[in-house]
Amino acid sequence: MVRSSLVTASLLAIVTWLHAPTICEAAEAAPPAANASDDDVKQLLSVVLAETEHFWGATFKAGGSTYEEPKLVLFTGSIATACGAVSGTSYCAADHRIYLDPAFPGLREIGSTGDFAKALILAREVGHHVQNISEVPHPDVTDGNQQAAIIRSEQVELQADCFAGLWSRYVWDQHLLEDTDLTQARGLLRALGDDQPANASRNSTAKRYGTSEQRIRWFDPGLAGKAIADCNTFADPL
Repeated sequence: MVRSSLVTASLLAIVTWLHAPTICEAAEAAPPAANASDDDVKQLLSVVLAETEHFWGATFKAGGSTYEEPKLVLFTGSIATACGAVSGTSYCAADHRIYLDPAFPGLREIGSTGDFAKALILAREVGHHVQNISEVPHPDVTDGNQQAAIIRSEQVELQADCFAGLWSRYVWDQHLLEDTDLTQARGLLRALGDDQPANASRNSTAKRYGTSEQRIRWFDPGLAGKAIADCNTFADPL
């Protein structure tokens, strides 16, 4: 199981590196009383963030650059950010912060509450941070061209799925995952596809994430890959 093995190994790694990921909790409103379950989720998020920092740090170093680590901000309900008000989980490119509600309301809605599902959600947002700070090619979109904007939105989101796959391969190679974790990941991406009936209202906007088939199709190359170049959704047809 991802939780026990990943937590144990990563806590030892954090001590070894003398480095802990940057996580803070928003103080805009009084949080609900803490319980053991809340602490477990925060522990999991801390470990996952540390593992993403180790992976992307090594990846950027291999490419001759330095990885700038994002900050993770935990909040309840909604929060005002440099990118506007958000709820659920969101990455803000303006301040390099990931905003996440540790209750994972979106996962609860689709019944995907496993530990690796939570880990994958955070890994995807870290993927958006990688897009923001790296030289990943982003094709220009002509103002007012809604179809081009939709395609670019899909490309950006599918690349985040692929980056999450790269990270998943990294933790898999450390023997920290099981087949059931990857099954859980594919089940989550399938449930979040734009073609799912539960996501019909989301499809009315120009924002697209990709169909269930597309999302799994791009997660798997990441899982089989080793580098950012393996996730070039902008060069390959959707």
